[in-house]
Amino acid sequence: MASKRSFKKMKTDNKFTTVPSSSKSTSKLPRLRVLSLFDGIGTGYYSLKELGFDIEVFYASEIDRDALMLTRYHFSDNIIQLGSVTEITNETLDQIGPINLLFGGSPCADLSSVNFRKRGIYDPDGSGILFFDYYRIWNYLQVKCRRENTPFYWLFENVASMELKNKEYISKFFECQPNVIDSLHYSPQRRKRFFWSNLPGIRQLSYAREIGQIGTDEPRLEDYLEKNLDRRANVEKVGTITSKRSCLQDGKSRNPVSQDGQYTGLYITEIEAIFGLPPHFTDVGDLSIASRQKLIGRAWSVQVIKELLNLLENIFAKK
Repeated sequence: MASKRSFKKMKTDNKFTTVPSSSKSTSKLPRLRVLSLFDGIGTGYYSLKELGFDIEVFYASEIDRDALMLTRYHFSDNIIQLGSVTEITNETLDQIGPINLLFGGSPCADLSSVNFRKRGIYDPDGSGILFFDYYRIWNYLQVKCRRENTPFYWLFENVASMELKNKEYISKFFECQPNVIDSLHYSPQRRKRFFWSNLPGIRQLSYAREIGQIGTDEPRLEDYLEKNLDRRANVEKVGTITSKRSCLQDGKSRNPVSQDGQYTGLYITEIEAIFGLPPHFTDVGDLSIASRQKLIGRAWSVQVIKELLNLLENIFAKK
């Protein structure tokens, strides 16, 4: 197993630096240096660790207090927080570099078709405009890594239900079309997302999933319910689980479970399992059920992200 290398966060005059220990990885492949934007509850870091990647350093940008408390509880100082994405400057990027993996998904509320008040990506008063902070950082790192002959991989995620014009705007900035992947192939939740990325093999993976070449034995809701309470699934798949407790109260997903002869919704631990998280992962501090669902609903499906990030297994070291 590759040896660990510890880092400390130091802030002096608004500058972040890393101080490595003397130990080094024994792998011939490079270790991962990651920057996660809109990090949320750390599903990117969690997925990389689950896959066994040897992470040299992991930087993140997140401002939600509950999310920060949760990631600090689970991952301690292994995630080095940089603050708001809007305040990450080119100087900061130079100080924390090199970065060879950038990922994130900017807020989708002003892009999702279910929000009739959506503002798109250009409204300065909306959250959609935060896409440009990802693009700004992506563009700088891409040029920097090309100039320094350093490998650079990236992934940007957002809802597949966005208006066509917003999809085309984003695609023009990245100079590529998104890959479409639905978490229903990995879990009992329908959660279709766009992934713009240069991960090797992502387009072939997306296409294979779309036409059913792989993953024919898809998970069912029944397998994710609390067994000892005799809970029974009324559907095989539920709709997209959002940050609201009432998100499954309409359409085919209404009352997805039966228990003791009564129709009911999903327990928060079942939602954690559907997202690929261990039981009580969000049960930190005195967070309410509503607060926990808010955090989960904004997170990535771990099963999907793990399959995408594992495309790097022959490029970066694993332990």
